[in-house]
Amino acid sequence: MEKDSGKIFHELRDDLSAYAKLKLELLKLNTYERTGRVTAVLSYGLIVVFLILFAILFIFMAIGYFLGDTLDNTGLGFAIVFLMYVIIIACVAGNRRRITTRVQNEIIEALMTNDDRNDKQTADTPGKTPSGETTSENGVRDAGTRVE
Repeated sequence: MEKDSGKIFHELRDDLSAYAKLKLELLKLNTYERTGRVTAVLSYGLIVVFLILFAILFIFMAIGYFLGDTLDNTGLGFAIVFLMYVIIIACVAGNRRRITTRVQNEIIEALMTNDDRNDKQTADTPGKTPSGETTSENGVRDAGTRVE
């Protein structure tokens, strides 16, 4: 009897250490995945922002030359474009909190979407425990189905 309980505790300890190692590995892999995803999204965002910035720059240069040609004074045309830039900067500065809150919410939503999908996958899929027992779809161990 004593040997059986010692064997049981030894197997339990082995199972718990295997579980802890697997959980740590899963945590590391999830961290790598999130870091990669955030880096990819930020890189893509920076590329898009630079392209939009250059497009806007050339559009405003064209507007400046157009207004300068229309008013027969290039300096006045670019002064009007400068005023347009000042108005845009004032609008962005006035809505700073709203913009930062929206960006934060988008980032949190992107990260949480991945969590919800992972939680659903791990909760719904039957599998085997580290000790070799199978689990049903609701995560309950099936009695007497130990695989050696």
